[in-house]
Amino acid sequence: MTPEHQVGLRAAVFRQTARDPAWLGYWLHSHQEHEGLDAAGLAIKLGLAMDRYVLLCLCRTPRADHFREDVEAICRRTGVKEIELLRLLRQEQNLEKLSQAGEAPARGWLMAASDRLPEAGEPPPGKKTDD
Repeated sequence: MTPEHQVGLRAAVFRQTARDPAWLGYWLHSHQEHEGLDAAGLAIKLGLAMDRYVLLCLCRTPRADHFREDVEAICRRTGVKEIELLRLLRQEQNLEKLSQAGEAPARGWLMAASDRLPEAGEPPPGKKTDD
């Protein structure tokens, strides 16, 4: 296979797997966008040669009920470090969940706590006084 054919084949793999979250290529592409990387940059970050990175894109996304076993199998097959793949997947999956959840409510849920009891004659924290 000529280098030109390899480049075209890689581009097709990246394009096709980036469309469907069933493939790791989807999550890798999402990470590239969030981190401002291209495929070569992410391959370097993951410590993979480009042919191994292409293979990683072609792996199925780990199943929720077999997540750990699936990740271990992917790492054995592609050579990616388990901790790197776990971080990337969890980060991108959580970012997607947050974006699907919509905007945060305008009013927050956080309350401030007082670090001391009120002095005698002093109104409790948060209580308005009539001046």
